[in-house]
Amino acid sequence: MRPRAYLDPMPVRGRIARPQPKGLPLINMGFNELPYPPAPKVAEALALAAQRAQSYGSPHNDALRAALGARNGLASDQIICGNGSEELLDVIARVFARPGDEILISEFGYIQFALTANRVGASLIKASEQAFTSDIDALVAAVTERTRILFLANPNNPTGTMVPLAELARLARTLPPTVVLVLDLAYGEFAPEGYCAQVHGLVAEHENVAVTRTFSKAYGLAGARVGWCHGPDWMIPLLYAARGMGTVNALAQAAACAALDEMDVVASRVREIVSERHRLAAALTTLGFTVLPSQANFLLISPPDGTPETTEALVEHLFDTAGIIVNRTREAGLERFLRFSLSRAAHNDLLLETVRAFLDGPP
Repeated sequence: MRPRAYLDPMPVRGRIARPQPKGLPLINMGFNELPYPPAPKVAEALALAAQRAQSYGSPHNDALRAALGARNGLASDQIICGNGSEELLDVIARVFARPGDEILISEFGYIQFALTANRVGASLIKASEQAFTSDIDALVAAVTERTRILFLANPNNPTGTMVPLAELARLARTLPPTVVLVLDLAYGEFAPEGYCAQVHGLVAEHENVAVTRTFSKAYGLAGARVGWCHGPDWMIPLLYAARGMGTVNALAQAAACAALDEMDVVASRVREIVSERHRLAAALTTLGFTVLPSQANFLLISPPDGTPETTEALVEHLFDTAGIIVNRTREAGLERFLRFSLSRAAHNDLLLETVRAFLDGPP
């Protein structure tokens, strides 16, 4: 007899774990990270904070919330920070969902949404998509009296596709006020300028809308693990009740504050990634790949013959030939796709060169 577990095991996405056969340095383009080192002020802030590593950071992230509020035109008391936005998604689920409840997501929604539903014992409901893009009508139609939360990443991961702002506003207007609508903007900075600010405006218009953001993507602080949530006044104290104390460590708080003071660097890096996104999408389309229209810092692609076997062979070829790590996408319905994050131009050129060699076949 064994102890009883209250969670169901979840599949772990397979990644290449064997050594690179040629001894080449690895180029990891599989985690949607930025390829740049910390900006100067961020590096300095980390070094200074490390000298005080014996001390806790602010448990309520006072300086960071003030900086976020000032940067985004929001009230700091409507902001809560966490150990990445993933922690805050879990916190929201713990506050609003229990076994027997339903958490609603789009068909190819972010994997963290499924993990979160499993952790609280809620039923995960998926609404069908149109052209690998969230379908607002399908989401609304899937709402039942048991629906407690609707998680929607926009732009979405892993597809990169995006629902127009007008559709998000229609969803917020149509959804029952008893359902929490969580709009995850992890990749919002890579969408058209001004998009994030407009989404935050929905929080002011609706008592049941919350927005989650992260420093892991556009700010290049994936290793620091800093996320934040903007919600209505009544919701934030409830989220604090479920969030751990001091989950954003002192070094992470210092780095995030410094990053908000380096917006020129952030904007420049985002522009470069978006430019590379357009360039790689065009080049791969010319080679016959299916390339989903992305508003994120990655592309989801399928090789010309559209078979999962060819996709798997290409994943292995990129690793064996060039040391490039990309992401297998094995969710049902996405088996023929792989995902890679945009990197520096030289890395992206190497990926294209390696893909062309794969399509050409053995010499």
